[in-house]
Amino acid sequence: MNEARIALQLYTVRSVGGLAQRLAVARGAGYAWVETETLHGLEADAFVAALREAGLGLASMHVEMSDLAERLPAVLAALRELGCRQLVMPWLDEAERPADAAGWRALGAQLQAHAQALAGQGVALAYHNHAFEFERLADGKTVLETIFDAAPALRWQPDVAWVARAGEDPAAWLARYAARLQSVHVKDLDEAGDPAEQGWATLGEGRLPWAQWLPGLAGRVQTFIVEHDHPREPARTARAGLAFLRQRLA
Repeated sequence: MNEARIALQLYTVRSVGGLAQRLAVARGAGYAWVETETLHGLEADAFVAALREAGLGLASMHVEMSDLAERLPAVLAALRELGCRQLVMPWLDEAERPADAAGWRALGAQLQAHAQALAGQGVALAYHNHAFEFERLADGKTVLETIFDAAPALRWQPDVAWVARAGEDPAAWLARYAARLQSVHVKDLDEAGDPAEQGWATLGEGRLPWAQWLPGLAGRVQTFIVEHDHPREPARTARAGLAFLRQRLA
């Protein structure tokens, strides 16, 4: 197994400003890698230049369905320049979410087509979960199961804290879909903590048993991505998350 690659999801530090400011915080916190939200509104060459100027590598990129349909050439150009081979579809607005199992199977089929096409470009496509993917449909299956059944080529980027927040056992789901794991979002929960952080916690300061999960994950994935949805102190949260993972993945 290669050495773990620890990245910061730049959404964590969005409050500091635009891409250049977020990259500066990531670099200052000690990261060598980041995960971005598509191209952050830039053209591919400007996006690549910003990461190179900051001295940061692109470990993974989030791309929504509209990006896959409308911005894929620019996305692929940036990935090639930066040597990145990981794309992740991270989110569906409520208006985009199908109403029934047939609709979710159709969405899975779309993701399967994208995954197959991207594989031909040397890029792997994964799906990133929140909590709604663990809702049960009329046939008893979860949304996540329904998507994956329809998309055998699709990988998974588990957001483990969202799995736990959905009331599920993360270890069981990680074991079930071990062969699909592409990367993992690593964050923490503290539902009785700071209301401003909306139930999230800085990694290692919450209630999730990461010490139990990380050894098994280290044998399955190389890319670990630190995230916090609503940090009160983004730079401190970024630094603490990196230190926590460095110590436990060494």
